[in-house]
Amino acid sequence: MKVIALFSFTLFFTTLGIAQELHSWTDLQGRTLEASYMKSDGVTVTINWNGKVVPIPLASLSPKSQALAQKLSAPSVSVNPFDTIKAPANPKQLHPWTDLQGRTLKAVFIKSDSSTVTVEWQGKVVPLPLASLNPESRALAMRLGGDFRTKVAPVETKKEVEIMKPASSGKLSLDAEHNWKSSTGSLIKAKFISIEGDSINLALYGGRSEQSIPMVRLSEDSRQLAKKLQAMLVQQNKLQQQLAGKRKSMKVPPLVEADLGKSHSWKSSDGNLIEAIFVAANEKGVTLLMKNNPNRPYELPWVRLSPESQALGEGLKRLKEKLMPKNPAILPANGGTLSRYGDGKWKGYNTVLESAVYDVALHSSGNVVKVWLKNQGKEGDSALGERAKRVPLSVNFRAYYYLNPGERNKQWRHRKIVSYENPPKVSMDREETTIRGTLDNGSTFEYVMQINHRGLSFWGEVDEKKSGENATIFSIALYSPNFIPDVANKTMKEIEPLVGDGCLYIDPLESKRAKISLLDKWTDVLGKFSGNAWNPIKSAELMGFPFGSHKIKVTPTSLSGMVFRWGKGYSGTFPFQGIHLVHRTEDSYEAASSKTPSDYKKRLEIPKSKRLNVNIIRGRG
Repeated sequence: MKVIALFSFTLFFTTLGIAQELHSWTDLQGRTLEASYMKSDGVTVTINWNGKVVPIPLASLSPKSQALAQKLSAPSVSVNPFDTIKAPANPKQLHPWTDLQGRTLKAVFIKSDSSTVTVEWQGKVVPLPLASLNPESRALAMRLGGDFRTKVAPVETKKEVEIMKPASSGKLSLDAEHNWKSSTGSLIKAKFISIEGDSINLALYGGRSEQSIPMVRLSEDSRQLAKKLQAMLVQQNKLQQQLAGKRKSMKVPPLVEADLGKSHSWKSSDGNLIEAIFVAANEKGVTLLMKNNPNRPYELPWVRLSPESQALGEGLKRLKEKLMPKNPAILPANGGTLSRYGDGKWKGYNTVLESAVYDVALHSSGNVVKVWLKNQGKEGDSALGERAKRVPLSVNFRAYYYLNPGERNKQWRHRKIVSYENPPKVSMDREETTIRGTLDNGSTFEYVMQINHRGLSFWGEVDEKKSGENATIFSIALYSPNFIPDVANKTMKEIEPLVGDGCLYIDPLESKRAKISLLDKWTDVLGKFSGNAWNPIKSAELMGFPFGSHKIKVTPTSLSGMVFRWGKGYSGTFPFQGIHLVHRTEDSYEAASSKTPSDYKKRLEIPKSKRLNVNIIRGRG
């Protein structure tokens, strides 16, 4: 199977080694071409076709292609909680807004830009992509947008959404996207992350994808830009450490344990206010849970807070540390077992993150990470929420081998970890954890996980000098648990309330997004969603009753040379549960069905640039 054949490369991305995803674009006459999406302004979609930038009027495309343009142009959600000002709406004037399917709603116009019109509908502020509206409604948005900009002065309101980003002054910024030129002169726009060795790490598509590019493939100007930004990054990290030292001697307000579960007023450095609950703090900043949106934590740099709010954040940080159990029992690493907490809530775990929406913990086995979903809390009780009474999700680093490779009924075994090299100490605040050691056949491994309030990421590799008879294969998988106890002995009437509207959404490489009900029989699922049209996939999402109000989105950073597949992990037929989402290289996938898996040299790695990401939001997030 050659997944990479589903993609092609534009000139710039070929030069840099970055794959752009191709989409099918069909006009009203049924003619189709394959091209990558660039942008859409609600009237025209601009694509990159065989290295050429081509604008196409949306009105000339089929409804399916218009909907694709709408989906790809959807604006990303801001991640700062201060200072987006709602424009004043005229409550007396309703306008009809009609989409491309002929559906109409009446709503008050608030504002518009080149891609979105924002309206107030039934008391809610709703952004509508212009690409989803019919020509009359797009024209209305443009007309009202012009009137609004010239006739209505902004009204100062309480700012509750986003910290004001630093004003652009023409200076370099680590927060901004920059133009990067290849050695052949082609351009992309991306945000600088870091330089590691001889490569630069960039964030593309608004942070949805990251790529590592050899510096030699950049133009001289872009290499110099990268070096300047790297120097700024080093300086920023030094400044954060200096400020952390100053905060240790900072005078903080008097606080009690109950303050950790309450909303507080937080002021930005430029005077904007929000109401939010403290979640955590580190050298970089403070993580808060908005009172009016308690389903998604936001991370704010210390420098974006006023001195008073910095003191509040530092005080709550000290209080949380003070209330941690003193001298917890810690068991040392031994053989294939990491050091771990010896008692209490986290008994048996090495690395822990307690967030507002989920808890995450690395088991002392070294290859299993558990994820517990958390219900929304209540003010005055435990505003950060408590664990839902559900079996946790898990992410597994899978090093395994077959006893009888290539046969129809293959028998497989996990590679056991027998020892560690400098094993990580127990921690409640470590974002990135690297585990290195030796497996039962003498191979060495490196597993890495990043866990924070924004999401989870996983990558790793195995170094097998001699494969021998039982060559190791490596993958990383997210497992959704069998959430129906004793399902084989339950009737349908007993099963239905436990499953409810639970579902798996898949985004296949070769088909449109599909919804699979967890009430379906596995045989029915296979009958409808079998073959290359439905597997492999680009991403998957779990939601519905078994997951409470949470949505679990699982997405590889890159699919170039990779295979991401869905399936089930149990032998039963009904209903569809125990979902497995497995990420691996193409070589790993091919090796799993080969009689000679050692022939596939890249079967043992998942690099950081192609890591598996898990993002969890609660409610609307």
